[in-house]
Amino acid sequence: MKLALILATITVVSAHSQSLDFQATCAAQSRKAFQEYEYEFTNGPGGKHFRTISSNYQSHYNTKLKKCMALIESTRMLANQSSTSLILTDAFERRDYAYYLWVSREGKKYWEVPPSQCELIPSLREKKNCTTREEFDAFVAGYMEE
Repeated sequence: MKLALILATITVVSAHSQSLDFQATCAAQSRKAFQEYEYEFTNGPGGKHFRTISSNYQSHYNTKLKKCMALIESTRMLANQSSTSLILTDAFERRDYAYYLWVSREGKKYWEVPPSQCELIPSLREKKNCTTREEFDAFVAGYMEE
C-alpha cells in the first residue's frame, strides 16, 4: 500500500514537473513568435505607416492538444484611425487558429463598428467567419484554457 502511494506521488510530481517544463519552453517560444510577428509587421509593406500604441502576447501550453499557443494582440494608429488585431497561433508551427481585426470609424462608437475581419480556423480544412469580439474570445478560450 505504501509503495502504491509513493509511486502515485512520484507520478503526480513528475507530471507536474513535466508540465512546468512545457510551459517554460512554450513561454520562450511564444516570445520568439511574438518578436517575429512584430518584426514582420514593422518591416512589411504597410508597417512603416502605422504607429504602435500597444503590442503584447500571452502564451499557454495546451495539454489536451499538446501545442504551444500564443495570443498576440496589437493596437496601432494610422492617421485618425485606430486598429486592434489579435492572432491565435501555434508558436512552434506558426499555424494560425484565429484572426481578428477591428478598425475604428469616424463618428462611430467602438461598439457600433463590427470587426473588419474575424476568422476562426479550427482545422486546415475548416474556416468560419465570426461577427463579434465575444465570439472570437470564446473560440480562443478553448485553446488558451486547456
